[in-house]
Amino acid sequence: MNIRARIKNSKYDMDLTELKSVLLEAVARCGYTTKEEIGKLVEMELRNHENMSVSNYDLQRLITFLVSSVNAFEVITDVFDNDEDVDTVFVNSLTSVVAEGKNGVRDLNLTIADGDKFVEEILKNCNYTKKENGKIIDAVSSTGVRFHIIMEPLVSAAPVMVIKKFKPQIANFQSLIDNDFIIDKMADFLSLAISAHRNIIVKGLPNSGKTTLLNALVSKIRGDQRIVLVSDFDEIKISHNNIVRCRLDGVKVSELLRLLPQRIVLDGCNNPEIIRELIKSDITGIIVSTDNIAEDLRDIPNSVTINLKKLTDGTRKIISVTEEQDELFRFDADYVEDGKVIGRFETLRDIPLYDANNEDYELEELASLSEHLAEK
Repeated sequence: MNIRARIKNSKYDMDLTELKSVLLEAVARCGYTTKEEIGKLVEMELRNHENMSVSNYDLQRLITFLVSSVNAFEVITDVFDNDEDVDTVFVNSLTSVVAEGKNGVRDLNLTIADGDKFVEEILKNCNYTKKENGKIIDAVSSTGVRFHIIMEPLVSAAPVMVIKKFKPQIANFQSLIDNDFIIDKMADFLSLAISAHRNIIVKGLPNSGKTTLLNALVSKIRGDQRIVLVSDFDEIKISHNNIVRCRLDGVKVSELLRLLPQRIVLDGCNNPEIIRELIKSDITGIIVSTDNIAEDLRDIPNSVTINLKKLTDGTRKIISVTEEQDELFRFDADYVEDGKVIGRFETLRDIPLYDANNEDYELEELASLSEHLAEK
């Protein structure tokens, strides 16, 4: 039986609550992980609770529950591997673990036996960074699972986690159009902005679709340009040959410029000063994604700002596109029907047609896109 099936079958009747608690403490104390070890421990503990009558069926369920509890890291990563619907798992406490996906939220019926050992298992299998004296941890596994972990005293029931797995999608605008993430006129404008070396700032809360859009934007960069990609995660898929990948942690603009990039892509940069410092340099066409939704980036010159949002029905959309101070596109949500947000994309003013005045631009592409936008 696979781990998902074990989870499904591990829900217990209330009359076993006390016994479950005793067994969890015993397993955590002894450090057992295999089914055989846990089975022997359960039998021993039951002999100390002669007044508790447990059937053979319930005994096997208890052992299954405990095996899942002490191997929580394996259980959760297995959920991502075996359920295409799930993209996020929330650990709200040791006894509250829920999964979120296209079909909503469901309880995994999983109890984590030992929070400290669970975190140790994550760090053993991941690259990670710590902040706030180790109370906040960001980690990523080799399979692309991200862990954002918050420890006490910042939360009352540690560890609290948001666990995500980025599932690569086709990195082009057509796939975004097909999924109603964007409209074709908006995609044409953004393609033109990339070719014309406008600075692109993608803003939105976590899980709003920034990485998906960033992949589509980066795919429009000319293949012969030298790119420096700054990211703590390997989720940006770039087919270019002349590319350098750097980590965001501790990044210095002066060092990035010494790599002689023609383009710089910053994934997940929440430091406005770094963004401003880069834009003051001679590099044009910088692409940035940021969780920072404050207004302290709106006055950056030569820029296009894209705001993303995850709607109440779980869909992700571009909700506005602004060129410096002027809003060009907006998504208006009209109403909710059967749980689905119904709305429409609006074009608010004439779309700017950038001049092809630099020999580095792809002149034919600029001309074609400009003509296409003018006709719409």
